[in-house]
Amino acid sequence: MEYAYQPKKGTKPRIARARLTGINASYKDLCEVCRNVRGKDTEWALTFLEEASVGDKAIYFVRHCKGKGHRRELGGKKGGWPVKSVKFVLSVLQSAAANATKLGLGNTKVSHIIANKQEMFPRMSPKGRRIRQDFETAFIEIVLEEVQQKAEAPKKDETKAAMPKTEVKATDAAKKDEPKTDASTTPAKKSEPKLSEARPKAPSQLEKQAPQKQHSL
Repeated sequence: MEYAYQPKKGTKPRIARARLTGINASYKDLCEVCRNVRGKDTEWALTFLEEASVGDKAIYFVRHCKGKGHRRELGGKKGGWPVKSVKFVLSVLQSAAANATKLGLGNTKVSHIIANKQEMFPRMSPKGRRIRQDFETAFIEIVLEEVQQKAEAPKKDETKAAMPKTEVKATDAAKKDEPKTDASTTPAKKSEPKLSEARPKAPSQLEKQAPQKQHSL
């Protein structure tokens, strides 16, 4: 069977995958276990499933939660401890992680993980009233994708601190390139007369108003 994983258009990611078929477990529980680790880091998913397989961590149920109780470990949300299904998912994830190390992949994440019903076989009760009880099998497939590390951008403080230094260096270089001027070669500036010396003083208002006395002989 082909994997349902499809990479993004225009990209060729480095992946590692693993698949298990014919599982004698509830496909509903397997789907909910896969939901809890989808999109997570591989190391985190492995530690989470290892603790859940022992019963230390509860599995959060979103869809197939009819009759499930509210768990204090999940903050009042519905969940349970499907230990059998957790062990199957853990074994497939460990196989995919081993394939990733074999291919030389770096840090990986769970980019694709699904579980669903595979086959159904009719079964009849061995004795008593003949009642049909179907035997269902499931499958799990996991794809791990390598995470590309982004280049670190320079910090804003470093760029601001570097700007004044370059400006100071530029001004120093400009001063060195300017020609030196001597006082003997430069022409002396002509002294301009002050406004008070150039213009005559205007008569005051008292002199204008006071009449001139005529002396009689």
